[in-house]
Amino acid sequence: MSDLNWDTLYTDHADAYELLVSHEDYQDNLIAAIQRLQPLAGTTAAEFGAGTGRVSGLLAGRVRRVLSFDFSAAMLRVAQANNWPNVSLALADSRRMPVRAGWADFGIEGWAFLQIAVWHRQDWQVQLGRALDEMQRAVRPGGKMILIETLGTGESRPKVEPFFRTVYNFLEAECGFASLDIRTDYCFETMEQIQSVVVPLFGQAMIERLVKTGAGWVLPECSGLWWREVPV
Repeated sequence: MSDLNWDTLYTDHADAYELLVSHEDYQDNLIAAIQRLQPLAGTTAAEFGAGTGRVSGLLAGRVRRVLSFDFSAAMLRVAQANNWPNVSLALADSRRMPVRAGWADFGIEGWAFLQIAVWHRQDWQVQLGRALDEMQRAVRPGGKMILIETLGTGESRPKVEPFFRTVYNFLEAECGFASLDIRTDYCFETMEQIQSVVVPLFGQAMIERLVKTGAGWVLPECSGLWWREVPV
C-alpha cells in the first residue's frame, strides 16, 4: 500500500481508513464525552462527514435515528456493511446538505470539517463557514452542534500544527464554540497493522511513540470536541 496518503485516503483507500479508525479510542473516551455534551436517548442526529461510520456506530445503539452523509461513495460502502438498523447513509457534501431545516436534535461531525479547511486553504473560512451554516440549519433551535477534530497523533498532550490551531481559534473566538480535550489513543494488535496504515499516514517517527501493553501496541492520540447551541 505504498500509494497510501492523505490525498487519496478518502476516495481510494476506504478499507485502510477503516482499519485505522477502528483501532482508535480503545478506552471509549469519545462516546463518554459526547454523552456529557448531549443526552442521546430518543434523539435524532445529523452526521456530517460520516466516513466509514466511526461516529455513526457509536450513536447507532444510543439514539432513535442517525442520518449520516459523506462525499465519498467508497467510504459509505464500508459504512453500509455494518447494517445499523437506525442509521441512514447518503452521499452529500457537508456544505450542501439535502435536508430540511430544523429536523435534527443535534448535529455532529468527526474529523471532517478541519479537512474542508485543509483542502481549501485559500478561502477556508468561507468553505468551513458553509459547512457550519448547514449544520446549524439542520439542527432545531436549542439543539447542539458538536465537532470532533484532532489535537495530535502520537501526542499525550494536545499539540497541533499552526494552521490547525488557527482553525480552532476561529471556531472558538469567531464562531462561539466551547471546547474540551480528551485522549483517543489507538491500540493495534500487530505491528503489521501499524506498518501498513500508521507509518504511511503519520510517518516512521510514530514507531518511537508506541507503548507495548497487555492490550497491544498503543499510540497516544489527543482529540478535541467543540460545541455550541443553535440560537432559539
